Amino acid sequence: MISVFDKQTGRHRPGWFDEHAEAWIEHGLMTNEQLAAIRDFEHEHEPTDDESTDASRFSLASELAVYLGSVIALMSGAMIVGQSWESLTLPARTGIGLAVAALGFVAGARLVRLDGAARTRRLASFMWLIGTGGVALATATLADSADFAEPGWNLVIIGLPVLAIGAAMWRNLERPLQVLTTAIGAGLALGGTGALLATPVWLGGIIVWSIALTTGVLAITQRLRPELYVLGVAAIGAMIGAMMLVDANETLGMAAATATAAGVVAVGLARRQTPILVIGVLAFLQSLQGLLMTTLNGAVAALVVAVAGIAVVVVVIARSTRGGASRAT
Repeated sequence: MISVFDKQTGRHRPGWFDEHAEAWIEHGLMTNEQLAAIRDFEHEHEPTDDESTDASRFSLASELAVYLGSVIALMSGAMIVGQSWESLTLPARTGIGLAVAALGFVAGARLVRLDGAARTRRLASFMWLIGTGGVALATATLADSADFAEPGWNLVIIGLPVLAIGAAMWRNLERPLQVLTTAIGAGLALGGTGALLATPVWLGGIIVWSIALTTGVLAITQRLRPELYVLGVAAIGAMIGAMMLVDANETLGMAAATATAAGVVAVGLARRQTPILVIGVLAFLQSLQGLLMTTLNGAVAALVVAVAGIAVVVVVIARSTRGGASRAT
């Protein structure tokens, strides 16, 4: 919690920034991402004893070393275990997954308990991601050993724990990796459920598109955060859902995907979120090409897509320049 120095008392008054931040966001004075950046900066530079101790323990080099060391250890372990995986017993395979899960969750819990600089929170989030991967490995091993007749059960058994853990760790806090974990778990669970219920692909597409749209609206209205990452997941989910409509009708599916991508571009421009804008532009050009290929010959379709690409670039640059000029004045 960011504190503010009170000249009358000569002490830092905690919570002042957090008390006013929501009002600033509501009045459009700052975005969620700007608020998160200020919090990260102040947490890294606030002159408290605990903060100084945490910073000395976890420098940028230390953080990088933890990331690289973890990845190298996981890759090495996967290579070693992978060679004899088939010969291992079920308890041994499951135990490996649970051991990775325990390591990730315990390490993450110890890091987040420090309540220090932003890098410790990032490390905790990364370790929780590893822990969730361990749970996925253990549940996948158990599901595989059960040898279900319907493959959809495997997806559900893996997806539900990943979804539950991701959501529990995320809790609508500034934890991008847990947003991704939650999305992956939801995708696996929905895919498995759809397979078990023999849901038509086009109907599943409508459901996925609707969920993604709702998620995006909640992010824009500041009910879900971090906005950038939730919007990114929603944009990709909406595109996947729209493309699934191709199962019913190719032209309809490509048209829905093109319209959805155009909406993503509009949101990216309106919210000034460059990554969302990039996702939207790439998806728009690809879906537009697919739409045109169903009605026009290849050369004409390619020409229209090229013109559309140039038009999008011009619009984006013009809007960005106009916005910058307005702020300058």
